[in-house]
Amino acid sequence: MNCLIVDDEPIAIKVIESHLKEFQDLTLIAKCRSAIKAFEVLEKEQIDIIFLDIEMPKMDGFSFLKTLKNPPMVVVTTAHRDFALEGFDLDVVDYLLKPISLNRMMQAIRKAKRLKIEKDTPLNNLPIVQPEFSSYIFIRSERENIKVELQSILYIESLKNHVKIVTQNDTYITLVSIGKMEDKLPRDIFMRVHRSYLVNLHHIENYANTYVVIQRKSIPLGNLYKERILAFLENKQI
Repeated sequence: MNCLIVDDEPIAIKVIESHLKEFQDLTLIAKCRSAIKAFEVLEKEQIDIIFLDIEMPKMDGFSFLKTLKNPPMVVVTTAHRDFALEGFDLDVVDYLLKPISLNRMMQAIRKAKRLKIEKDTPLNNLPIVQPEFSSYIFIRSERENIKVELQSILYIESLKNHVKIVTQNDTYITLVSIGKMEDKLPRDIFMRVHRSYLVNLHHIENYANTYVVIQRKSIPLGNLYKERILAFLENKQI
């Protein structure tokens, strides 16, 4: 993956650059001290992931990110916790607090690699039948293990360390991450459309370029997932 560092602190740049050297399959294309310089790089180079600081002169990191129509994957690198919620609203891959350890950098890069593989794998290459998955799961909710048929699940929403599972008749909250939930579900039926949402493809009623609708619930499409879900839905058009 081609990487770009955008940070106005020389020490922070050196730390991130040092960590990236540990990964043979990552190529650091450029180091920018401002958003303006980053624009110039993005116009000329194919970038897969940006390591983006927030507080920078003239234009902050989030303002820069909002101007990009089809942004690469973004890992936020900052000394401030206060920006985390806005970062995840913008569908960033990860949020790293300075000083950044190699271990946390490895976690962020693993997430980015998984997302890139999913994005680059056409849905048509996925098997139609996945016998390793059952037609139901058991959900731990309010001290009970509740059987839920997969076909009844409308969508799943991330609530930090919990998820909210919305079915045709009930809603359950259980202690599990949305990533682990995604791993337990057949991907020919359930698709990640946003950092915070998994949807049952069979229940999508209508869609636009920025959202899908399931039972009058408008679910946003994250930048990292938009291209894949829209390609799938457009393939179903007649």
